[in-house]
Amino acid sequence: MKLAAILLTLAAVSEGSRVLMVLSLGSQSHKNILTPLAESLGRRGHQVTLASLHAAPPNATRSYTDLAATGAWESVKKVTGEFDVFKMREANGGKDVNSQVMKKVLRHLPEYCDAFLRDPGLKKAWETRPDLILLPAFMNECGLAFVHKFKAPFIYVTTSGLTPWTADLVGTPENPAYVPNQYLSYGDQMTLWERTVNTLVRLASPYLRNHLVLNKLEGVVQRALGDPTVSLSELEKNVSMVLVNSHYSLGHPRPLMPNVVEVGAMHCRPARPLQDKALRVFLDSSPVPVVLFSLGSTIRSEQMPARVRESLVEAFRRLPYRVVWKWEGAAIADLPPNVMTRAWLPQQDVLAHKNVRGFVTHGGLLSQQEAVYHNVPMVGLPLMSDQHLNVKQAVTLGLARELTVESLSADSVYEAIKTVVEDPGFQQRVEQRSRLLRDQETTPLDRAVYWSEHVMRHGGAQHLRSVAADMPLHQYFLLDVAAVLLVTAVVLVAVVWWVVRATIRGVLRGLRKTARKLLTAMRTEAKI
Repeated sequence: MKLAAILLTLAAVSEGSRVLMVLSLGSQSHKNILTPLAESLGRRGHQVTLASLHAAPPNATRSYTDLAATGAWESVKKVTGEFDVFKMREANGGKDVNSQVMKKVLRHLPEYCDAFLRDPGLKKAWETRPDLILLPAFMNECGLAFVHKFKAPFIYVTTSGLTPWTADLVGTPENPAYVPNQYLSYGDQMTLWERTVNTLVRLASPYLRNHLVLNKLEGVVQRALGDPTVSLSELEKNVSMVLVNSHYSLGHPRPLMPNVVEVGAMHCRPARPLQDKALRVFLDSSPVPVVLFSLGSTIRSEQMPARVRESLVEAFRRLPYRVVWKWEGAAIADLPPNVMTRAWLPQQDVLAHKNVRGFVTHGGLLSQQEAVYHNVPMVGLPLMSDQHLNVKQAVTLGLARELTVESLSADSVYEAIKTVVEDPGFQQRVEQRSRLLRDQETTPLDRAVYWSEHVMRHGGAQHLRSVAADMPLHQYFLLDVAAVLLVTAVVLVAVVWWVVRATIRGVLRGLRKTARKLLTAMRTEAKI
C-alpha cells in the first residue's frame, strides 16, 4: 500500500501538480523573488497560481496564473498613503524611517490581511486544493489561512536572510556568538558588547513577532475561515522547508539544517538582448564606462528633494562617463548630454552590458545580488528597510562605497562613482565574489524547483525535520544534563569530603588514643 501511494504521488507530480504562491503583503520586489520559481515550475508542467497585491504586466507571457488582490492593494494605499520615503525622512527629522514604516504596517496589519483574504480577485485561489503552498516568512503569515483551509504542505520563502523565528521552526542553530541577527548591522566577528546585544535581540525577536504579528492575525484568519480553532503558531510548525534568499558569498557562513536551502540570487540570469534600441545604441557606442543609477521598483527618483536631484545632475555632468538613470518623472530641464533617463529599465540586461562599470543603488537585496552576479561594483545610497545593512555588508566586503542622503553633495557623488569605477580593487573584489556566487553545484533556481517538487512528491518533508525544533529549551541547551552533572559533581565532592573527613577523624582518634596510652605508660614507669 505504501509503495502504491508513493507511485501515485510520483505520477501526480510528473503529470503536473498544483502550486499556490501567496504574498499577502510586500512590494513588487518581493513578488519578483518568487516569479522565476513560478515560471520554472509552470514550464515543467505544474499548474502554478501566484496570488499577490501586484498585477503582472497585461501583455506578459507567463507559464503561471497571476491573481491580483487589487481591492486589497487600494486599501493598503489608503492607509499608507503615497509611499514617498524622502518625505517620510524629512518628516522624521532626517532619521531612518524604518521604525515609522514598521509601526504603521503593524498597526494596520489585521486590516491588510482581512482585505486580502476577502478580495474577489483571489476567488480562484480558494476553489481548488493545491499540492504545495509557498509563503514569504515575515509579515505574510496571513497566507497561513490557505494552509489551514487546504491542509496542504507548505514552504516558507524568506525575502532576506533566515529570520530567527523561522530558524527556530526547523531547529536550525543560531549561535549569537558568531551568527549576527539580520536586523543588526554586525559582522560575524563581534565585540563583547555586540555579542551581548546580538544575544538579547536573538532571544527577544521571536516573542515580539508572536505578539505583534501572529496574535494580531489569528483572529482575522479565524473570522475569514469561520473556524475559531485556527492557531497560526501551531500551523507554521508544520512547515516542510525554508528557502532562504541568501548565499554565503554575500554574507557569513553559518550552519543550516537539511530543510533550510539557500537560494540567494535565484532571480539572477544571463543577459537578454536589449529591446530598447536607443538604450542599446547608447550603451554599445559608449567610448567611456557607463554608470547605472536606480532606486529600485518602489522608490521613485522623481520623489527626491530638489537638493538631492541637483547634486546628482551636477555630479553626472562632471563625470567622464555616460549615465543611465531610472527616472520616472517629467523630463529634467538641465539634463547633461551624457545622461539617458528611462522610466523603466531591464536592470539585469543593463548591468550585464560590457560597458557598464558602476551601479548607484538604493541597496535592495535583489539589486545587490544582481550587481555581484554581473560583476559591477556599487555606490550605495540606502534609504530604508534592510538597505542600510545590505550596503554596509557590501562595503565590508569591499564591493561598494556608501553615501547618505543627509550628507550627499555633487562632490561626494562624483568622488564615490569615480572611485568604484577606476579603482581596480573594487572590480577585482566584485569579480571574486561573483565567481563564488556562480560556483555552485546547481543553480539556486534549480535547487528551489527540486526541493519544491521533493516536498510535493513526498507530501511534505517531515523526514528532514530535526527533533531540535520540538525540544524544550532546557533540553536543547542541555540544561538538564548540566544539572545532572552538577548534582553528580556535588555528590561526589560531598562523598569525597565525607570520606576524607571521616578518615582524618579516624586517624586523629587513633593518634589521640595512642598518645594517651603512651602517656599512661610513661606515668606508670615514672611511679615505679
